[in-house]
Amino acid sequence: MSEEKRKYERFSVKEGAFAAFINPNELINMGRIQNIGMGGLCVRYLSMERSSEDRCTIKIFGSNGRFIHLERVRCRVVYDYELPEGSWEQISTKCCGVEFEDLSVRYRSILEDFIDTFCVKPNRPEDSKA
Repeated sequence: MSEEKRKYERFSVKEGAFAAFINPNELINMGRIQNIGMGGLCVRYLSMERSSEDRCTIKIFGSNGRFIHLERVRCRVVYDYELPEGSWEQISTKCCGVEFEDLSVRYRSILEDFIDTFCVKPNRPEDSKA
């Protein structure tokens, strides 16, 4: 089993939470967020092609009774690989993990609200102590 290297905990995401890669003059790749935390996220998306750059900008958004979004979040791509079971001839299903970079205080606050609204947080024994 590999050692967890993330600084921030990741949470599973409920329905209605998405991320889109923002690439000027290119097709927008959008997908469902698989997990998210204050340090980054993982998104599963359909792709004909995504830039091979190690830096990207994404939009995070969701709606499940209320709409929350973050525009132009700068990220570093940690991994981006094809999922063989979900791919077709010219379109592939990919899984991409990104680490957020330089989040402002305002964006950190919106991200915390997004996580509170769209994530499934595990019940912990310490949470039930009075």
